[in-house]
Amino acid sequence: MAANTNAKAFIPEIWNASVMRTLEDNLVLKKICNIKPSKDISGAGDTVYFNGLGDATVSDYTGTLDHETLVDDQIALLIDKQKKYAFKITDVEQAMANVDLKGSQAQRAAYNMKDAVEKDVFQNVYVDATAGTVTDATCDSATIIGDITQAQVYLAENNVTSDNMWMLITPAIQAKLQLAGIAFSVNEGFNGKGGVEWAKYLGFDIYVTNTVYKSGGVHYCMGGSYQAIGYADKLLGVRNREAENSRAQLIDDLILYGYKTIKPLELVRLDLTPVAETAI
Repeated sequence: MAANTNAKAFIPEIWNASVMRTLEDNLVLKKICNIKPSKDISGAGDTVYFNGLGDATVSDYTGTLDHETLVDDQIALLIDKQKKYAFKITDVEQAMANVDLKGSQAQRAAYNMKDAVEKDVFQNVYVDATAGTVTDATCDSATIIGDITQAQVYLAENNVTSDNMWMLITPAIQAKLQLAGIAFSVNEGFNGKGGVEWAKYLGFDIYVTNTVYKSGGVHYCMGGSYQAIGYADKLLGVRNREAENSRAQLIDDLILYGYKTIKPLELVRLDLTPVAETAI
């Protein structure tokens, strides 16, 4: 009887809504990527497409017009990645009562899923950047402005306009910018469940995230256009089951996703190694 009561106390729709709101407000991927494929994801292994038309040719006008047929520029994206969470709870009523509170199990599950997905994407797409690479082995408040300026030049040289640029940095690089006088704000998101810090500088929407790839002291930050990376996902929705011979409930969820660099010439790398300040 107690197990059945626990099962009835768990309301998947409310849990799903909390997880999705948290993901929507905190998934930096959805702020910087092209996320509008031509069809919805139906399952793992599915292929979705990002539609577009090739650029029109501009030539001298000599008195006659020849109308070219623009090539349908479809980019295929394979949904070949999956991340999950699975855990057991004993006090279902307490978990549901706190589902929308900061630090709740639902919110922590969403944060952890967000971190896993973003770390996967950012670790792999930065190597595709061909607009240019900014390397700073002694990044501090005196050099960071020059680093961002050079990244902006690389993108501008590839026709990325200043109203179409984003950049991802780590908290350590954010600290260098703050010491250089750049102020950051906190974006609470559409649902009030966000906490993404950002700034507007040199045309970039600069987002701060711990999911930027780091290795050997180097922070592999990135910048690009909002069309440079394609991303699509589908949250399958929470599933709850009664644990055998227990009052506990087994909770799990799965996210299907895929990503692809669509325009590598509109993606720039910043290989930054933050160091201690010497002039402060």
